[in-house]
Amino acid sequence: MISKASHRRKNRTFKAASVALACSVSATASHAQEGWDYTGLFYLWGAGLGGETTTGQDVDVGFSDILENLDFGIMGTLEARNGRWSIFGDAIYLNVASDDDATAGPGIPVSVAAEVEGFVFTTGVGYDFAQTNSSRLNGFAGLRYLDMDTEVNLAVAGGSSRVNDKFSNWDGIIGLRGQSALSPDWDLLYYADVGTGDSDLTWQVALAMDYKFDAWTLTFGYRHLDWSGLNDSATLEDLNFSGPFVGAKFNF
Repeated sequence: MISKASHRRKNRTFKAASVALACSVSATASHAQEGWDYTGLFYLWGAGLGGETTTGQDVDVGFSDILENLDFGIMGTLEARNGRWSIFGDAIYLNVASDDDATAGPGIPVSVAAEVEGFVFTTGVGYDFAQTNSSRLNGFAGLRYLDMDTEVNLAVAGGSSRVNDKFSNWDGIIGLRGQSALSPDWDLLYYADVGTGDSDLTWQVALAMDYKFDAWTLTFGYRHLDWSGLNDSATLEDLNFSGPFVGAKFNF
């Protein structure tokens, strides 16, 4: 069990790291204001939602259930690159709502309405410390932000109850990402990060393939994103998203 004092110390350390990262971004931009290349990726992540509540119950929601109740969602990545330096940002927004009616016991009506709104943003500044004509390996430092708003309304035989959990979570991360050309048209991409801050631990891994067309690139692969010890959430202890993804990448 992490004490409140320890959690405050982690927050102070995290804020100092945030300032250092901002200074690094500013310095990088000032040294290389010309020659930037940009890549945008729009994708669909077929991720299921898993985790554990603060009371020890497992959370397991499949992608088909999320898609069936999806009100709105958008996912994308933007990268700016100049020589060996790079800056990237990845954003995911989902709004999922469901309204179900059932019966309990001898014909007692039960109504459950739930809505989950979530936003995840990961950003970092990296440097290619290993580079050849066909591959590169990039080390980076950055931040991950998680914002969740969950509301559940339960009505049983004229009575009702409501549970609401809204929290935001900032973590500092470090990681590696790379790319290797397998042929003129095919590339292998790999990514891994780990960090801490408001949560006890967050980590992410991804493996993907690129296939180049004349004007765009097809990207597909598998990705896992995880948080453990969500100290600011009243209902969730752990949370993860995991599943395949596919998208279209453009250079400009």
